[in-house]
Amino acid sequence: MTSEAHAPAADELATEAWRRVRSICNDPVTEAAWQQIMHETGLTAGPMRALRFLPLAEPLPMRRLAGRMGCDNSYVTSLVDTLEERGLARRESHPTDRRIKVIVLTEKGRGLAERVQRAYTAPPAAFSALTDTEVATLCALLRRLDPAGAGG
Repeated sequence: MTSEAHAPAADELATEAWRRVRSICNDPVTEAAWQQIMHETGLTAGPMRALRFLPLAEPLPMRRLAGRMGCDNSYVTSLVDTLEERGLARRESHPTDRRIKVIVLTEKGRGLAERVQRAYTAPPAAFSALTDTEVATLCALLRRLDPAGAGG
């Protein structure tokens, strides 16, 4: 017997829900903002993505950035090279373990990272169709799907 959670109709609904989530995530306004920043700065998607994951106020070990981005350490090295060349970040030794290199945003880098992060995290216009209660319900459901908050 098929459980209610995995009945064919439930699978179809799950597929529809996922398709709709992906459609909202591919918001053209968000993409246009991202492209505008890339055009203005001359940065490619890789360094922009690194700026999205870097904390604004604290150093981050390069290895942790690689983990957040889901890429290897050598790729992060090339991204940080680009950020350094542009005056957006610098490498420093970790304060308690000099073998570890951390990335620190410069003032210029913090300003750009804030802009990148705002562009990436701004809710799409579709959210305006929801009431505050509906947004809270949606958020609760998404927390169940992503309990660690890893989707960021």
